[in-house]
Amino acid sequence: QGLSTSTLASSFGKVITSMKKLADYKPEDLASALLSAFTYNIAQISFLVASLLGLRRVFFGGSYIRGHKSTMDNISYALNFWSESQMQASFLQHEGYLGALGALMSYGDPRDENLNLEESQEENSHEAAGPTDVTSADEHNDSNIFPYLLVNIGSGVSMIEVIGKGKFERIIGSHLGGGTILGLARLLTGCSSYEEFLDLSRRGDNLAVDLTVGDIYGERGYPKIGLPASTTAASFGKVNSGKLSEYKAEDLAAALLNSFTYNIGQIAYFVANLSGLKRIFFRGAYVCGHEKTMDKISRSLKYWSKGEVQTTFLCHEGFLGTLGAFWSYENMGIDGLASHEVIREVLLGAPYTGQFPSSPLTREQENVGDTE
Repeated sequence: QGLSTSTLASSFGKVITSMKKLADYKPEDLASALLSAFTYNIAQISFLVASLLGLRRVFFGGSYIRGHKSTMDNISYALNFWSESQMQASFLQHEGYLGALGALMSYGDPRDENLNLEESQEENSHEAAGPTDVTSADEHNDSNIFPYLLVNIGSGVSMIEVIGKGKFERIIGSHLGGGTILGLARLLTGCSSYEEFLDLSRRGDNLAVDLTVGDIYGERGYPKIGLPASTTAASFGKVNSGKLSEYKAEDLAAALLNSFTYNIGQIAYFVANLSGLKRIFFRGAYVCGHEKTMDKISRSLKYWSKGEVQTTFLCHEGFLGTLGAFWSYENMGIDGLASHEVIREVLLGAPYTGQFPSSPLTREQENVGDTE
């Protein structure tokens, strides 16, 4: 897969197995990890968007980037890595004046009321996405299931394009995965498990810490570019105090869950779009089986794809590794282990009864039955 030992697999992923509390970590180390997470994620999304548009040059601006060498170096490195040196990152030196120049050049009447989009065009990224598809892959017809994008969410995230049976390729990955959300959750909320974190998020209000478009532009939002007031503009953007104790753990958990799920949904959409895929399967203990997490990812994908991408979460994904190893038995020189029919029945979810459904009883099994 071309991953070196120095490749970042999961931002804040080491926090999961550590018994340390927030006060036990050096602020310098946390700041460094947070900067890497922030810059690499921005560079990755920029790469995906530029690829979709067929662009080779990306300009970056903003006071969080401008003039900060480490930030610019991280973004340049990441963009160069993902584009295989095919894209150029440029940083605007005087971008602080762009707003004023833009206002000067937009000579139209600012009182013009024709900026409103029709109501049907205002897509709310927080609206319900309809029922979440939690069916297993077995319920889909084998001839129609391919191709699809498999998003594997562990400590990090891997996205794999599956063209057909045994034909697949890892397209890209993200360091912002389950390890990141649980690691940050432990640092910010003190939770001891992912389930506890999800319980906190259900009782929290992300708007207590997330900055929305409405907070910036008012209740009308920014209709000129199709952003309703409820759209999240900046995760944790309302945080203006340096004291963690001034914020509710529930609100921090809710904001963290939103940031995690929407980011994965957005990247998955871009990758699927670039690959021409309309079906995405999600798997991973951080997502599957957790209704709120699945619902938020579904909402995100519905918003970005305008309902054109099908989102499916695997019901029994925890067994995929075992089944994959079992399915590859032919390559291990043990073809006589069992018949193809037996294996097919097991993989399709035949209930375990203590024996293979299609296999005749051995003499030992018959004798055991006689003695009972």
